[in-house]
Amino acid sequence: MQSNEMLEVARLALEGKPSDVRLYLAKLVRKARKEDPEYASKLEELLKTDPARSNGILRKNLSAEERNLQRDELSLLRETQSTAEQEPLLDSALEAQLQQILMERQHAKELEHKGLKPTSSMIFQGPPGVGKTMTASWLARQLALPLYVLDLTAVMSSLLGKTGSNLRSVLDFAKSHPCVLFLDEIDAIAKKRSDESDVGELKRLVNILLQEIENWPNQGLLIAATNHPELVDPALWRRFDLDVTFCLPREDNVRKAIVEFLGADLNEFSHLMDFLVDTQKGESYSNIKRTINRLRKLKIINPEEFENSSFKCIIPNIDGLSRQERISFAVKLVSDFSFPKQRAAKLLRVSRDTIRKKIGESQS
Repeated sequence: MQSNEMLEVARLALEGKPSDVRLYLAKLVRKARKEDPEYASKLEELLKTDPARSNGILRKNLSAEERNLQRDELSLLRETQSTAEQEPLLDSALEAQLQQILMERQHAKELEHKGLKPTSSMIFQGPPGVGKTMTASWLARQLALPLYVLDLTAVMSSLLGKTGSNLRSVLDFAKSHPCVLFLDEIDAIAKKRSDESDVGELKRLVNILLQEIENWPNQGLLIAATNHPELVDPALWRRFDLDVTFCLPREDNVRKAIVEFLGADLNEFSHLMDFLVDTQKGESYSNIKRTINRLRKLKIINPEEFENSSFKCIIPNIDGLSRQERISFAVKLVSDFSFPKQRAAKLLRVSRDTIRKKIGESQS
């Protein structure tokens, strides 16, 4: 190690910045691989023996001056505490995929004996709000590993000329010890290299990811996520060990989500449960949670008018419903919730005669 490098390590250590020390040493490992492979290997092994979990790569109380330092790589990554016990709501097929990942870690030695290795990289695809981030956090908790989230917005906003080296530094740090690295919205940088509207630096980022993902260490787990799978470079896509698709929740999971989000208020909303499930079909978990929280607040703020005003909250986008859906909801309001026909007709924009006719048909 050269004198200036030793001074930098000493400075960071004496300033009480263990995560910065690890990041700097990871950079030295990359530099030494060509000049002194044996030294690089020993240094890399040291980095793997003592994971720095307490402070994360970013210290929590950065001063304004520190935040403005040109240490761009430190601004790209944050450690997320995955302490919540909440589990993601998953369909059976998706849950089976994730459980196999956990089981593979428990049988790593047996797999290695057969020339196999546990899944070390995967890509999550699906619309926003369906649980991709929560699932990454849950996996980190199940594996008892720290969770790092790469802020790709920061990658894009930093000086493009440095982005490639900064990204390499972050990936080196994550590879230096067992952890879960979550690359959210990977399509922001991993676009198809044939995209002519892209600048050369972004194409270089794809090449960096191509090099790093395929050889991700078995002790860690790399998870990428995208809402726009069609934008991701196919060559990059193929490098991941596993492709995991998240869909909008089915009816049974919609009901489970509503029950979970209602929490202690479940009994107060039990008479609305079927109607809530009907109206929230096709919505993401985040949208369902937003609606349920709004209803809970509405009941506290204005309990007298809750029964009347709640339906406007439950069905905010009347224009987005087909005529048949509007009729169905209007009939349900009148039949199941004793809603006045005139008000149901006005709210759902259907005629009272249509409501009356449909109710008569169902009773005959």
